[in-house]
Amino acid sequence: MKHHSILSSNVKRKLVRFSERMSRGLKRPVFKFVTQMLYGILSAQSCRISDIARKLNEKSSLKKTIERLSRNLCQFDDYEALHHNYVEKIKSAICDKTLLIVDGGDIAKPYGKKMEHIGKVRDGSTGEITQGYPTLGITALTPGRKMPICVYSRVYAAGEAGFISEDNETLKGLDFLSAHFKKNNIRVLDRGYDANIYYERLGGHGEAFVIRAKKNRDVIYKGKRMNILALAKRFKGKYSLRFKKKNGINADCWRETLHIPYGFIPCTAVLLGYAPAQESAGDHRYRNAIHYILHHDG
Repeated sequence: MKHHSILSSNVKRKLVRFSERMSRGLKRPVFKFVTQMLYGILSAQSCRISDIARKLNEKSSLKKTIERLSRNLCQFDDYEALHHNYVEKIKSAICDKTLLIVDGGDIAKPYGKKMEHIGKVRDGSTGEITQGYPTLGITALTPGRKMPICVYSRVYAAGEAGFISEDNETLKGLDFLSAHFKKNNIRVLDRGYDANIYYERLGGHGEAFVIRAKKNRDVIYKGKRMNILALAKRFKGKYSLRFKKKNGINADCWRETLHIPYGFIPCTAVLLGYAPAQESAGDHRYRNAIHYILHHDG
């Protein structure tokens, strides 16, 4: 029992120290509010105000605690300062080999009919269209840490004031990265971001990036315009290896690297393919199992 008490005290001490760093430059009541919210969320494993209030164990009634937290949350307008302090804190873990992973997501609220500006989203877990909010998250993968570091997170809605488009929300996230991180930190985006607007934005700023291309992406190879999938099928791969998948099946993998221009941006197309080890490189299924990535070194 004594061991658990010491552990709890150490966790609380570290949490208070972390809150002090996050609340630097903010008023004391704000620091207290941030500390209580962080402690309540960690302790309750929930973001519901009522669950957080219960974990605070205050002498006042639960109703009064909920009202106070709700009032402070509605009046809180120091997000930019808080986020700035957080980014300054995590910069010590960022190095030249850090990857910045940009990915969209969703918060599904199928029963939240009256929630503010709620709209339609595709639930990534079920694939169904339901009520909810789209999100944008950016995490950093560093060689010195096993867990990813959250860098940027935003929940938005099509009905909120100032909303333009999902592309515009993604560009805001990329602008945030430009303001706080080096150009040689590679921005990694999935094929949902294989669009001219992102190539022009990233290449125009001289930032390193990797984008997984769609099957209908056209490229210029040896002065001719052609589909990237058709181009990939021309090659057997300069490098190859055999590996075992999680399900225990052996698979052959190959890689080919081509230098291609994308407008004014010099890019590298990395063609990746794999197939079960017993299949030949000319097998139809093998050719369809090709992934293609457009890469720019910044």
